[in-house]
Amino acid sequence: MSPTATALPSASPDPLAPPLPRFAQIEPIGRCNLACRMCTVNERGDTVAEMSLAQFRALLDRMPGLEELHLQGLGEPMLHPQFFEMVELAASRGIRVSANTNATLVTPERARRCAESGLAVLSVSLDGASREVYEAVRRKASFAKVLRNLDRIVAARDEAGSALELRAVMVLMRGNLDELPALVRLLHEHRVPTLLVQRLSSDLAQPGLPSRYIPIRSYVESAELGLAELPRARVVFARARELAASLGVTLHLPRLEPRAGGGGRCSWPSEQLYVTAAGELLPCCMVATADRASFGRVFEPGEDAPRLLERWHGREAQLFRGALAAGEPPSVCRGCALYRGMF
Repeated sequence: MSPTATALPSASPDPLAPPLPRFAQIEPIGRCNLACRMCTVNERGDTVAEMSLAQFRALLDRMPGLEELHLQGLGEPMLHPQFFEMVELAASRGIRVSANTNATLVTPERARRCAESGLAVLSVSLDGASREVYEAVRRKASFAKVLRNLDRIVAARDEAGSALELRAVMVLMRGNLDELPALVRLLHEHRVPTLLVQRLSSDLAQPGLPSRYIPIRSYVESAELGLAELPRARVVFARARELAASLGVTLHLPRLEPRAGGGGRCSWPSEQLYVTAAGELLPCCMVATADRASFGRVFEPGEDAPRLLERWHGREAQLFRGALAAGEPPSVCRGCALYRGMF
């Protein structure tokens, strides 16, 4: 999930065809070196691709008002051989660039480039404070190596005198709930000042979900916090808050229950923009793959110029926004934690 951004002032009163936003999320590469149990990346039915630097530049050229860019999707961005060139290109245009990483591929050289490329924010996925819990979620990853790589980034940041903001992101589930306070302490020991805790993004319960996603949906159903866990979660949250305050760690916790008045509100498809590595314009980052919902391809075969505004204002995009505005959300939204006010 990406940071929240504010849309540009509209030159048109039509809310279904808003101007291009100030925030965009672009997926550099569509594959990952891990096999996390709640993630659809290895089962995605859309094109698994690698965005070229030329395509990336062309997208930036189409968004002269862009202020913030999140360079990550389902894929692990450090698998892209030109990831840091993308960061440098965007940063050179005055764009604030952030990224997420699983931190398994951080060599000393990549740590240096994290600090020196102009990257403003780097979030590291860390779903547990012990090897057993972490590796049960992040399959194919080594907990010890991730901690080593985290230290590499901190050291490179300090050596360069970089303003890089380093933070950790935890996906909260039944199996790792009790590790939250220990994770706060672990991050303090490794000099990571911020922890963002998120719920599972979607229950994948939409009708017509491709069958290859069914095992992931079953895992999500078993892993998501249920009503029975809420009393324990409140106690754990309180302990984590107290510990974070005493250590000076900034802790962001998700809602355990929907906000007052319920969920059912989302401005992502109108105020933020998401493009996959294959050039599909999606409604939001939570959809994640074009086989679940798409506004269309922005790169057509043989064409160098992206059809970004054409897809942003296209029929699929307007129908999607119209359904949200009417309180009749598309099926892909109904099980979304963000839409339900639970992320």
